[in-house]
Amino acid sequence: MKITDLKQQGQSANIDQECIYNYDSSFQNQQSLQSISNQCDQSNFQSQDSCIYQECSDSFQMQLEGYEMSDLLEKFDNISKNNISKNIIKSFLSYLLDTKKNDLLTEFALKGTKPSYACKMAKNYFKLQSFNNKSLHKLIQHPKYGKAFEFYLTFEAERWLAGSKVQQKQTHLIYIDFLKLCCSNPKYQEYIISYKKSKKNKYDDRS
Repeated sequence: MKITDLKQQGQSANIDQECIYNYDSSFQNQQSLQSISNQCDQSNFQSQDSCIYQECSDSFQMQLEGYEMSDLLEKFDNISKNNISKNIIKSFLSYLLDTKKNDLLTEFALKGTKPSYACKMAKNYFKLQSFNNKSLHKLIQHPKYGKAFEFYLTFEAERWLAGSKVQQKQTHLIYIDFLKLCCSNPKYQEYIISYKKSKKNKYDDRS
């Protein structure tokens, strides 16, 4: 999907029935994000990039206030997180490097960079990552790839999940929604737990 053509995306691919879980207003959350996407894309995306990311983040934050927020946090705390962070990061990297099908890397993350060089830079960055929860912290906070990751989570991650062979899709969906929250409000990253090699860090890595 080209970033400059968000309006033609339509609604995100439907997750199969086993993926559907019930926390209040989940459907309304997704509709709200899609509405913002359409509004921001009425003009050239290159002049609206700050609009789409800021408004999507703010909207998602507002939709998850109160009991909805508590419900998502409780669900996230109770799921098994084995390999989920690795699956999501690898799916993002695969999408990011597919510059023939989308321009997320060259039009946002590394805007103005030639596709071949941009791919080389992205590969070098992710080569140094361990695809675990610690990597998630770095990715969300990254000055170049962080917002690209937020875009992927909001508009493409469910499409990937629906067509993937990963097990426990419902669990992955909860994780994806939680990561959207972390992108819009970094304080929730403390729920993502990570370990140092042999010494427990502030966070507890369960992926």
